[in-house]
Amino acid sequence: RGLAGEKRYSKEFSASLALHLAALASLKGDIVELNKRLQQTERERDLLEKKLAKAQCEQSHLMREHEDVQERTTLRMTRLHIFCLFMYICNFLFTFLEEDEYSELRSELSQSQHEANEDSRSVDQDQTSVSVPENQSTMVTADMDNCSDLNSELQRVLTGLENVVCCRKKSGCSLSVAEVDRHIEQLTTASERCDLAIKVGPPPPHSLCKELAGLREENESLTAMLCSKEEELHRTKATMNAVREERDRLRRRVRELQTRLQSVQATGPSSPGRLTSANRPVNPSTGELSTSSSSNDIPIAKIAERVKLSKTRSESSSSDRPVLGSEISSIGVSSSVAEHLAHSLQDCSNIQEIFQTLYSHGSAISESKIREFEVETERLNSRIEHLKSQNDLLTITLEECKSNAERMSMLVGKYESNATALRLALQYSEQCIEAYELLLALAESEQSLILGQFRAAGVGSSPGDQSGDENITQMLKRAHDCRKTAENAAKALLMKLDGSCGGAFAVAGCSGQPWESLSSNSHTSTTSSTASSCDTEFTKEDEQRLKDYIQQLRNDRAAVKLTMLELESIHIDPLSYDVKPRGDSQRLDLENAVLMQELMAMKEEMAELKAQLYLLEKEKKALELKLSTREAQEQAYLVHIEHLKSEVEEQKEQRTRSLSSTSSGGKDAAGKVGRRAQPPSRRAAPTARGLLMCRGTAAILEI
Repeated sequence: RGLAGEKRYSKEFSASLALHLAALASLKGDIVELNKRLQQTERERDLLEKKLAKAQCEQSHLMREHEDVQERTTLRMTRLHIFCLFMYICNFLFTFLEEDEYSELRSELSQSQHEANEDSRSVDQDQTSVSVPENQSTMVTADMDNCSDLNSELQRVLTGLENVVCCRKKSGCSLSVAEVDRHIEQLTTASERCDLAIKVGPPPPHSLCKELAGLREENESLTAMLCSKEEELHRTKATMNAVREERDRLRRRVRELQTRLQSVQATGPSSPGRLTSANRPVNPSTGELSTSSSSNDIPIAKIAERVKLSKTRSESSSSDRPVLGSEISSIGVSSSVAEHLAHSLQDCSNIQEIFQTLYSHGSAISESKIREFEVETERLNSRIEHLKSQNDLLTITLEECKSNAERMSMLVGKYESNATALRLALQYSEQCIEAYELLLALAESEQSLILGQFRAAGVGSSPGDQSGDENITQMLKRAHDCRKTAENAAKALLMKLDGSCGGAFAVAGCSGQPWESLSSNSHTSTTSSTASSCDTEFTKEDEQRLKDYIQQLRNDRAAVKLTMLELESIHIDPLSYDVKPRGDSQRLDLENAVLMQELMAMKEEMAELKAQLYLLEKEKKALELKLSTREAQEQAYLVHIEHLKSEVEEQKEQRTRSLSSTSSGGKDAAGKVGRRAQPPSRRAAPTARGLLMCRGTAAILEI
C-alpha cells in the first residue's frame, strides 16, 4: 500500500511540476507581452505629450493673435472717434472763419459805397440788404458764446489757419454786392448745416463700418477657435491621464507577475520535499513542507516559527504512542488546545491527508487573505515612515531653533556689555563736562575781576565821576563773589574726584597715586576737614589738578570705548568663513528632511491607492463572475427560444397534414380515426423533448 501511495504521489508531483513549469512559461510570456505594451504605452505617452505641447503652443499663439487683434480694433476705434471729433472741430472752424470773412467783406463794401457817392436810395437798399446778415451774425455770435468752452481747445488750431484767412481777405476785396449777398446766404445755410451736424453727429464712413464688422467677425472666429483649442487641450489631458493610469496599471501588473514568478521559482525546488518524509515541517500559510536549502532566504522570525513547528510535528509523528500531559506542558500548549488538536487529528486517516488539508487551506488563505494582509502592511509601513520623516523634520527644526536661541543669548550678552561700557563712558563724559564748566566759570570770574581792577585803577574812565566809582565797587564786589562761588564749586568737585578717583597730583608734575593703591584714610575724611579745605584759597595747583582729572577722565573714556564690540544684526544670521559650511550642512539637512517627508507622504498615498486598487480588482472579479452567469443564462434562453421555434414549426406541419388528410375523401373511417389518434402522439413527442430542454436549461443555470 505504501509503494502504491508513493507512486501515486510521484505522479501527482510530476503533474504539479509540469503545471508549475507551464505556469512559469505563461508568466514569462505575459511579462514579455506586458513589457511590449508598456513600451508602446510610453511611446504613445510621449506622442501625446508632444501633441499637448504643440496644442499649448498653438493656444499661446492664438492668445497672442487675439490680443493683437483686440489692440488693433481698439486703435482703429480710437482713430474713428478722433476723426469724428476732428470733423466737429472743422465744421465749427468753418463757421467761425466764414463769419469773420463776412464781417470783413461788409466793412470793405461800406467803404466802396462811400467813395462812389451813390444816392441815398442805393444806400438804403444796401443798409436793408446788410441788416439781415447782421442778424445772422448775431445768431452766430450767440452760438459762439454757447461754444466758448471749445475756444480754448481751438487756439492752437487757429494759428495754423491764419495764412489761409489772409489769402481769402486779399481775394475778397474785388467782390460785388450781389456776390456778397450770395456768399452770405451760403454762409447761413452752412452754419445751419453745421449746427445740425453738431447736434446729430456725422455718420462714420462706410469703409470704417465694413472694417469694424470684419474685425468683429474675425474676433468671433478667433474666440471660437480658441474655445475649440481649449476643448481639444482638455481632451488631450484626459487622454494623457488615461494613458498614465494604463501605464501604472501595466507596471503594477508586471510587478505582480514578477513577484509571482519569483514565488513560483522559490517554491518549485522545495516541492519535492513533500515526498521524502512525513516528519518535515509544514508552512502554515501555504501548507508546503519546508526544506533546509531554502532556510537562508527567509526571515529569522519565520525560521524560528518553522523550527518550532518541526519539533512539535516530529514529536507528534515520530511514534504512534499517545502524547502525555507533561510533553504538552513542556511544549507550552494548554489542555483545551491539545484536546482540540487531538480531535482534529483523529478525524484524518493518516498524515498525508493532514498535509493535503493543510495545503488546501493554506493555498486558499494565500490567495484571498495574504494579498489583503500585504496591502494593509504596506500601507501601515508607509504611514510609519511618513511619521518618522515628520519626526526627523521636527527634530531638525528644533535644533535650528535651539542654535538660533543660543546665538540670540550671546548677542544679548554682547549688547549688555556694550550698554555697560556706554554707561561708563557717559558718566566720564558728564564729569568732564562738569569740570569744563567750572574751569569756564573760574576763567570768566578772573576776567571780570581783572576788568574791575582796571576800572578801579582809572583805565578807561573819567576822573571825578562818583557814579562810576560806585559802579566799579559794585563790579569788584560781584567779581569777588563769583570768584568765591566758582572756587568753592571747584573745591567741592576736587573733593568729589579725590573721593571717587583718588587722584593726588603734585604741583609740578602730573604724576599721582594710582587709583587702586588708595588708602582707606582718603575715603574716611571727616566733616571738619571738608570745612577747613573749603576755607582755603583756590590755587593754581588746584586748577592744574582739575585739568589733570579731566585728562584722566578722557583717557578712561577712550579706554572704555576700546572695549566695545562690533554687533551684528538680530535678523541676519552671521556667516563667517568657518561657520558657513556648518550652516550649509544644516540647511541641506533640513531640505533633505522636507524631501523625505514629501516622499513618505507620496508612499503613503501610493499604499492607499494600492489598497483601493485591490478592492476595485475584487469588485471587478465579482462583476466578471456575474457577467459570466448572465452570459450562461443568455445562452440557455437562446436554446429555449430555438426549441420553442422548432415546436411551432412542427405544429404548423401537423396542421398542414391534417388539412391535407381532410381533403382526401377516398379513405375509410378507420383511417380517419387513426389519423385523428396520431396527432396526440406527435404532440406528446415535442412535449417530452421540451421537458428535456428545460431540464438542460435548468442545469446550465445552476452551473
